[in-house]
Amino acid sequence: MRIGDWINRKRHNGGYGIQSPSSFFFITQVLKERLPYYAYPTLDKVVVGSKRKKRHFRELFRITNYLQPGNCISTGSANGACTMLLARPSVEHYAIAPTGATDEALALLQANRCHIVDSTEQFQTLFGNIGTIGMLYIAANDNAHTLIRAALPFTNKESVIVVDGINRNKATREWWQQLVNDSATIITYDMYSYGLLFFNKERIKQHYTLKR
Repeated sequence: MRIGDWINRKRHNGGYGIQSPSSFFFITQVLKERLPYYAYPTLDKVVVGSKRKKRHFRELFRITNYLQPGNCISTGSANGACTMLLARPSVEHYAIAPTGATDEALALLQANRCHIVDSTEQFQTLFGNIGTIGMLYIAANDNAHTLIRAALPFTNKESVIVVDGINRNKATREWWQQLVNDSATIITYDMYSYGLLFFNKERIKQHYTLKR
C-alpha cells in the first residue's frame, strides 16, 4: 500500500475530515464498532475461513443490521448469504451459486427459506423478478464487473452493493476506480479488501478510503 493511500485511510478511519454526520456515524459506529453482537457466536460457526475473514463477515453483519435492507442477495458466497440472513432474517434472501457452503451453512439457509439459485446466468432475471435491490453482496470473482452492470438498473436511493476483492490486482483496482467515478454511484467506501456502493442521488458524491 502506498504511503499516501495509508495516510488517507488512517485519517478517514477515525472520522477525521468527514463532514457528513451520517457518514461519520456509519464509519465510527458501524464499520468500526468493537462491541459484541448477539449473533457473533453463530456467525463464527457458519463462516468458513481465517480469523481475518470472520472479522470481515462480522463487519458485513453490522452493515446489514444497520441498513435494514428490504431484501438481501449474495452471489458466489455462502458466507455472505448466511451473514446477511443472521442480520436481517425477516426479509427475502437469495443465494446465487453459494460456493464454500458447509452443511451447517446450507442448513441455516434452507431452514430460513433462503432462495438458492444455482447459476449466475439467472442474475438479471432474478433482479427483474425482485424489482429493486436492497443489499447485494458480490464475492471476489472475475465476473464481478458484469454482475454489477446487470445490477445497477435495479438500484435506488436505499440500495447498497458490497463488492469483495477490489484490491486483488491492478485490473480490479482500475475497475473499482471506474465504479467510484461512475455517475450512478454517489457515496462509496474503499475498505481495501472490499468496497461499498450507495446510490442516493439526494446526497453529494463522496468517496472515503478506510484502513483495515
